[in-house]
Amino acid sequence: MTNFMISRRAVVKGLAMTALLPGIDMSSAMAATPKSGGTLKISHSTRIATLNVLNLSGPAEYPVADMLYSGLTRMGPDNKPMADLAERWEGSADAKSFSFYLRKGVTFHDGSPCTAEDVVATFKTILDPNIPAAARSVLNMIDQIEAVDPTTVRFTLKSPFADLPISTAHANARILSKATLSGPREKLETTANGTGPFKLATYDSERMVRLVKNENYFIKGKPYLDAIEMQLFPDLAAESANLLSGSTDVMLTVQQADFERISQSAGIKAQRIPSGRFVNITMRQDQKPFNDVRVRKALAMAIDRPTLVDIVLEGLGRPAYDNLLSPEYQYAIKTPEIAYDPAAAKKMLVEAGYPDGIKIKLIASNRPAIRTQVAIAVKQMALPAGFDIEVEVMPHDTYLANVWMKGNFYMGYWGMQATEDAAFNLLLTSNASYEDTAWKNVKFDKLVADARETLDPAKRGELYAQAQELMLAETPYIVPIFEDILTANGKGVGDWTIAPLSRYFYAENVWLDKA
Repeated sequence: MTNFMISRRAVVKGLAMTALLPGIDMSSAMAATPKSGGTLKISHSTRIATLNVLNLSGPAEYPVADMLYSGLTRMGPDNKPMADLAERWEGSADAKSFSFYLRKGVTFHDGSPCTAEDVVATFKTILDPNIPAAARSVLNMIDQIEAVDPTTVRFTLKSPFADLPISTAHANARILSKATLSGPREKLETTANGTGPFKLATYDSERMVRLVKNENYFIKGKPYLDAIEMQLFPDLAAESANLLSGSTDVMLTVQQADFERISQSAGIKAQRIPSGRFVNITMRQDQKPFNDVRVRKALAMAIDRPTLVDIVLEGLGRPAYDNLLSPEYQYAIKTPEIAYDPAAAKKMLVEAGYPDGIKIKLIASNRPAIRTQVAIAVKQMALPAGFDIEVEVMPHDTYLANVWMKGNFYMGYWGMQATEDAAFNLLLTSNASYEDTAWKNVKFDKLVADARETLDPAKRGELYAQAQELMLAETPYIVPIFEDILTANGKGVGDWTIAPLSRYFYAENVWLDKA
């Protein structure tokens, strides 16, 4: 059978498309035939606080979700939608109706069949405003979902949206069983019943999550591995030492300071993947001093971004100038550079009514370490501009409970999203999943909503350009750098792959040869 990549233009024309099937060759790390068996040991530095796929957001939680659960669709390493539970899909000419055709014979880990009813139940749960669900903001154009038959699901949309097959691939939109969703929702925190290539064997959020092979996975012959262990290493030096010694096989995230040393070590393959991942400074705009755009602009001018890339990222990234969209996004505009100018920043603070400067506390989680590193660098850079910043570093769990989505001035950290719509509806629209600035700009909301409904690429590009220009004019966030994704694997690991979105890991293709 011939496989085709789905295109947005083809969807708009209403053509039935067969998506690229998962399990393809992902640029093998080793020119050899994959072998079956073995346990892959992956190290990570942040706790896997939850298994609830509806709203998990941690960097180590995403690979676990990707191994346990399947989505209706999935994003490939090329940032295009590919088949997962749906082997193909088709859209109407006006992009207001989509039909997804499920694989036959798929079962959940408990042995129950996965049917269209489970898909309907999952998406209805995501769209329920009373249930925390990270994917809701990128799927809220859905009007109706129906099971046409056991293997066909039809979506009817409130307005045209050609990118629905991308939105259904959202990492928090993996398919749960209808029975699971009918039970106690708190069970999702510590248990898992998906259709992914691996099943949950052990969940210890403070130490290790162990996954074992799903013998009934819907891709014949996969996964190759018998098991995967996600091991927590709060000590970054110990994490590196274990990879170099061969005690672990994969280091999920390599710190910039260690990348050169690790990449030059015998038997280690280090990967550097350009991405739209960023650290950002969150400033609440319903509170002083950040309710004044001049204060936000002053802080933006008080940060030396190329120097941040050098000293924090060790050159493994790019300067960013407060645009959430990196150049990898289809409709990203060329963002004007913001020069480091403490004198001009200080003058702007005076104009904003702060002749003596501003004394303020900036809070950073201790994980990942880049949050703290950027915060300390910003403290030093912004001092000549009149910002007297006290940096408070706290444990990540404390930060999540007490600061994130609540604090006035703190460090955020986000991965790249699949589309402009997803990025803006994650953070910036008034009803965004993780809206944490109180910016709530009605004009921006309308531009993003209009772009979502616009099928003509040129017109859509114009709307996204206007949205970005408005964002840059008002500086709802400071986004100083884009970070390359850094990962590494040891000798004998084949086909370890991370997509630029850092939400998809294709563990069913990974294999071991330690002979």
